[in-house]
Amino acid sequence: MDKIVEILYDKILATLIKVIGLVMVLSILAQIFTRSFLRVPFAWTDEVARFSFLYFCFLGGVMTLRYKFHLGIDFFESKMPEKGRFFNRIFVYSMVIAFGFFMGIYGTMLMDIVGIQLTPILRIPMRHVYLALPVAGFLYAFLGFYQLYCHLRGKPYKLPGQEPQTAKENSGTASATEGKRKW
Repeated sequence: MDKIVEILYDKILATLIKVIGLVMVLSILAQIFTRSFLRVPFAWTDEVARFSFLYFCFLGGVMTLRYKFHLGIDFFESKMPEKGRFFNRIFVYSMVIAFGFFMGIYGTMLMDIVGIQLTPILRIPMRHVYLALPVAGFLYAFLGFYQLYCHLRGKPYKLPGQEPQTAKENSGTASATEGKRKW
């Protein structure tokens, strides 16, 4: 399962996010160039930038969960006894799984609702635009299952570019003072 998570998140998803970010930046630069120098901007660059930003945000949110960069308030958890922390982590991972399934299921329903609409400029089906919701949702759920599995087994959760964490280190969110992460 570790290999699946590593390939899916660290290789495929990370590369996809980089490509989407590049597309977004290039479309914005093309818009600026054509507006400033040609005086007639390309109409399609606005939609490409907007839709790539949407995918960039949703898929980037999944990667922040993978790297444990989501905002975490661990003040109360740090005051809990070890057993309380253990059950709190189970609750948190369960909420991640529930949120992922909620987002995936309702994102799929939303795709069915807007399926026949087309974007104004590019004329692509809106279902392709809203595909970001169920994809990100199910990626959240799968990663939540993996983190819960690691937590329940006491198995170290390996962050990319780091040594595996012990079960005790795995219990909390990332702190700003860790200093081990590669940005």
